[in-house]
Amino acid sequence: MEDYLTVKIVTAEKFKVHQGFDLANFDDRQYPLSDVHVYRILKSDTYGILKELVSQNFNIPSEQVRLWVLVMRQNKTVRPDAPISDSLINISMGKIHANMTSRQNGMKLYMEVADKPINGKTWFPAVSNANNIIVFLKYFDPDKQTLEGLGHLYVQKFGRVRDITRILCEKKKFSPNTPLKIYEEIKPNMIEEKKPKSTFQQSEMQDGDIICFQKTLTEKEIQKHKTAGHCWDIPHFYELLTLRIVVSFKPKFDYFCTVKVMTAEIFKKHKGFDLIDFKNWHDLLPEVYLYKILKSETYGVFKENISRRFNIPPEQVQFWVLINRQNGTIRPNTPIPELFFKTSMGEICAEMNSQQNELKLYMEIAGKQINGNMWFPIIGERSTNSILIFLKYFDPGSQTLKGLCHLYVQKFGKVKDYINIFREKEKLPPDTPIKIYEEIGPNEIKEMKLGSTFQQRNGDIICFQKDLTEKEIQEYIETGLIYSIPQFYESLTSSNDFLFQPKLKDWGEFDLVLNRKWTYDQVAGEVATHLNTDPLKLQFTTAHSTSGTPKSIIKRTTTQTLSEMLQTGYLPPSVYVLFYEMLKTELETKKFIQVYWLGKTVKDVEAINLHLPKDAIVNDIIEEIFIKKAPSSPNAKIILYEVINNKIQREYKGIESINEIQEFMMLYAEEIYQDELLNNNTLQAYHFTKDPLNTHGTPFKFFIKNDEVFADTKIRLQLRLGMNKEEFAKIRIAIVSDVMYKKPEYLNDDDIILSEKKLTNMDYLGLDHIDETGQAKSADRTIYIRG
Repeated sequence: MEDYLTVKIVTAEKFKVHQGFDLANFDDRQYPLSDVHVYRILKSDTYGILKELVSQNFNIPSEQVRLWVLVMRQNKTVRPDAPISDSLINISMGKIHANMTSRQNGMKLYMEVADKPINGKTWFPAVSNANNIIVFLKYFDPDKQTLEGLGHLYVQKFGRVRDITRILCEKKKFSPNTPLKIYEEIKPNMIEEKKPKSTFQQSEMQDGDIICFQKTLTEKEIQKHKTAGHCWDIPHFYELLTLRIVVSFKPKFDYFCTVKVMTAEIFKKHKGFDLIDFKNWHDLLPEVYLYKILKSETYGVFKENISRRFNIPPEQVQFWVLINRQNGTIRPNTPIPELFFKTSMGEICAEMNSQQNELKLYMEIAGKQINGNMWFPIIGERSTNSILIFLKYFDPGSQTLKGLCHLYVQKFGKVKDYINIFREKEKLPPDTPIKIYEEIGPNEIKEMKLGSTFQQRNGDIICFQKDLTEKEIQEYIETGLIYSIPQFYESLTSSNDFLFQPKLKDWGEFDLVLNRKWTYDQVAGEVATHLNTDPLKLQFTTAHSTSGTPKSIIKRTTTQTLSEMLQTGYLPPSVYVLFYEMLKTELETKKFIQVYWLGKTVKDVEAINLHLPKDAIVNDIIEEIFIKKAPSSPNAKIILYEVINNKIQREYKGIESINEIQEFMMLYAEEIYQDELLNNNTLQAYHFTKDPLNTHGTPFKFFIKNDEVFADTKIRLQLRLGMNKEEFAKIRIAIVSDVMYKKPEYLNDDDIILSEKKLTNMDYLGLDHIDETGQAKSADRTIYIRG
């Protein structure tokens, strides 16, 4: 079973531009000031495989890389705790995760890179040496109102804080005698100044702790910052960070821009629209390369850095700016000219992209020179003939779409002139008939005529497939498979990523792409194929959107679509989560029943899920509840009733077939004593606000005792509701009748005796809640609402 692990890696480069707490912002992916590299790996992959993958991505020899595991401390900070030992090189990442960060869903790592060996022997200090600790450095610049990460430093535990002041000055190229103020970032609301004479051990510092420093300011400089409304020292800066009103968040837009780079390798593994899905890029494998750079950095410096990272000569690299087209697609539009070599990336952002703080780029790599003197065709004003297109291939046999490559074609050349090139790219026989389409947009896939010319523009996408015979098409139809490119794109429009998590811990989690229009049985069939099990023994449960915990079991139906089962509302998530479990019996022979059990108080509502034979009766439901909920007394009995609009509409006798229970009926059960039933003196109690028709909450049965004064009745009622005196005092109690136009009779006299009133089965005990919101129609906000 494919079982994935998400690994987030922060580097010294990412730490350098981070403007918040800890080393990086691992969780806020929408507006990050710095970012992390995200990998999805198999849990069965060894540490050696991960380390090699990371080393290749960063073009660093693997022996010069050490990965530290970050853990959440008790004070909620996320810090490096221990490095992954090279002795674990052949151990699976699943086991390492379980042993080192079992409480976290994924793994967060810090990549330590060594430039040169220590004493010519080892690359890294031994962590077993109790004298060494690794600390991280941040510099606060009051003039720019920014933090700057300066990497990590190994210090002696018994060394004094003042011993590192020269090193800190060197990091910022200050004069060696520059006076500094040094603090420790313990947690967001605890920034502690360090005494120069104290040792790191006396300061209780440990691996992963963060030291922040700044120049010591004069009174005049402090006053200048106060007048400007700026932070003048580190504690004030962190205080404003905590309040999320930091003035220095604005310099993110002033100083930095985000650059997302995609490559041909990424395109080849993309299976959807466009070249890649930038919205969900961090959830994909492979990832987009993300960089946070200074706007003042020139294009030449940026290109040099990226070329070095990929170990490719800069002259063989060309970057295309991707833009948002009017139809919602994102495509390469124009290459960044070499004339911009000395132009700042900020100016390029402003000139070539409307989003001035972000650039999306496609990295084109040339394998050989053209005519021996140039690496790339001339594009732009000097040549309107060549255009860059991207090629995709759809294979009906494997039901997959994949990116092949990019091509330069002549704008006025005919499509048929390139058919052989298309075949060669997929290694098809030269005489293979193919059908060619243009991917204009998600809902617009147009077949191209072989005799027509390319009326495309840079960044357009061409898809092709084998031209199937009628017999082949019929075979695909009979097996329920997709046979054409338009069909495939239509399915993509209706599809989403689904993360399946085990409801019980016996199994692993996995991802599937499913069509939202599929029925329960189609979904179960796809999951069963993945798990190699019987689809009729699978049961699914939705997840709470906030906590991610199991919410409601999805009932097996033949008509509802997956989209209707999920009820995602107006803002569906990028990845849906479903829990699964494998039952011992087949769902086909069972009927699913969900009952809400009322405990000692009305607040104690618990959902009980049952699977009963389809020929069962209501008494079978009650027996199952008796097994799950032991009665409080031998004299107790369970009653079952259905609820519509927060009022009891029908009480079951027990002999009814469960097939009489409608599929989405709300069922409630509660315990009642035999003597209460024999006296036949119970009233239905229900909640409303102001108007008896404005119902809400959970209704219940309430026993009216003979000769009991109303003051004592209210005490029992308060206990049944599970309220304190203040809450109960906000409720007005009334006798409400189903008789039309009859007004509620509010009970204000504690001496009355309810059993003496002539009550019928058309009378209710109404609990009128005070509308503290001023919106009577929103009474669902009271604490008595279930769900």
